[in-house]
Amino acid sequence: MWSAALPALAWLCTAAAGAKLAPLDVPRCCPVGEQLSADALRAPALLPAAAAAECRAAPPDATAWAPLVYAPARNTFLERGRVPQHWRARGAALPACARLRVLPEAAAHYALLANNASLLVRGAAVALPPARYCADAGGALVCDEDVPRGPAKCCAEGQGFDGARCADEAVGAAAALQELRALANGSAVGFGWPACAEGSRYAVAGALGGARLEADGALRLRAAGGWARLAGGAWCAEAVSGASAGARVLACEAEARAVGSPPHHALYGAGLAVGALFLAATLAAGFALPAAHHALHWRCQTHYVAALMLGDALLAATQLAGDRIPPTVCRILAVCMHFLFLSAFFWLNTMCFNIWWTFRDFRPTSLERGQEACRLRVYQVYAWGAPLCVAGAGALLDRLPAAAAAGYLRPRFAVRRCWFYGDTEVLVYFFGPVGVLLLVNLALFVSTTRQLTCGLWRRDEVKSTSERAALGRVCAKLVVVMGVTWGADVISWAAGGPAYLWYATDLLNALQGLFIFLVAGCQPHAWAAAKRAAAKLCARRGRHARHAAHSSSHLPSCGESLTHTTAAPAAPAAPAAPAAPRLPMETVC
Repeated sequence: MWSAALPALAWLCTAAAGAKLAPLDVPRCCPVGEQLSADALRAPALLPAAAAAECRAAPPDATAWAPLVYAPARNTFLERGRVPQHWRARGAALPACARLRVLPEAAAHYALLANNASLLVRGAAVALPPARYCADAGGALVCDEDVPRGPAKCCAEGQGFDGARCADEAVGAAAALQELRALANGSAVGFGWPACAEGSRYAVAGALGGARLEADGALRLRAAGGWARLAGGAWCAEAVSGASAGARVLACEAEARAVGSPPHHALYGAGLAVGALFLAATLAAGFALPAAHHALHWRCQTHYVAALMLGDALLAATQLAGDRIPPTVCRILAVCMHFLFLSAFFWLNTMCFNIWWTFRDFRPTSLERGQEACRLRVYQVYAWGAPLCVAGAGALLDRLPAAAAAGYLRPRFAVRRCWFYGDTEVLVYFFGPVGVLLLVNLALFVSTTRQLTCGLWRRDEVKSTSERAALGRVCAKLVVVMGVTWGADVISWAAGGPAYLWYATDLLNALQGLFIFLVAGCQPHAWAAAKRAAAKLCARRGRHARHAAHSSSHLPSCGESLTHTTAAPAAPAAPAAPAAPRLPMETVC
């Protein structure tokens, strides 16, 4: 592997032979007594500021720094722990580069040359001077532009990608390396990941089979619209856990999306847009029923549906727009979505509590208007105030400089996407509070369902099959109204794994607005109110609105008058018509 570089370096040892070597400063990435964290060494690339922040105090049992040193004159590596006597470690000496590539030491991506402390990267023809790199325990950081751009395997030899990191003894790793070497057709194959922007993740851009390698290291992949091109150094090939046989091409998330955007992103965005439309229809149906406006449950439901509708609309826009949203707008959308979704879940919690309170003992309860107004104010303070505090704290910390907020976890909105930066930030600011609320909602749902099935179901008043079926439908409605399906979002985030395992649950929650409309908005009395409103509008615009000729017992159609006229001559009293059947009253759920 290193034999090609030996002739070019042999003269360095010859020139220095027999002469007293001057002291050489070897750049260390971290200050004395510190070393790069394990997470930093697993990252493909780092910004200089991020690399400086990843320096941690060396553990007490840590051995002295023992870099991998190669002696060209001897054509061998020095013994581990043996450092040339004329070397002097210089701490906190990061190279002055815009972006740093991480070279793990375990895979022998590089070696330090004993005579002049330069660094030779595997696959490169020229060694890097000390100003272009820094070394540390477990790895080295080099300027990104100095890394060779030829074909590369993402992980080290014998390792594969498990969806999050390189894993040992991966199935198909050896076959992936052979497939890559066959594609290179004699060209040198390196090891390493492409450098991505801060916060970006790696995604599968396509299969290596059938791809074409160009002379400059660029790769052409088959895409839906023809051929897509990935520049040299912007891709690597690897065996991916859970994928079908054959190597996969991995690239930064933005480049992979440009090659072929996963269809579930567009499907998820479309589902959110459809859900937002049905939530708007639910609001319209609720406002068309003035008789229900005094009900406490209807008011809580209105707040919940409004917050969820706005949040779904913004999330659908970000999903469908992709990377075309400017960073400033993306950050504003992330803060707004954070507040709106938190508010939706807090209002959902008040609805669950209110339903549980209603069904807790089946005693007839009636609240005075003043009591309902007081309880509604308490709900508003809770369901709008708590999300405002959490979202406001996140937005404030996000705008503080990194030095001022060093001791706090910042959300880092819009760094990776129009949302939080990573899993830790999502857990603290979103899934943590939401998970607690969903657990409370689940307990309230179980208690309410038990009261309905084991309490009312066994009463003497509920005997017929139709009445029991009605109670079963009420329990099914509770699943939607009390947000039981939202638990799948938290489970999918916590469990992880391949994204395709959660397509169904993600789409189910994206269409949550449709189910809420079917439960809360699509009711017989709502349809009757909508027909009456449409009839009034048609009657006002009708040509004969003021000249009604007769009255009708049915709802007036377009053009008919809503006013009933009486005949001039008095007619004998007709027998009373049978009363129209009453529609069953809907429960609060």
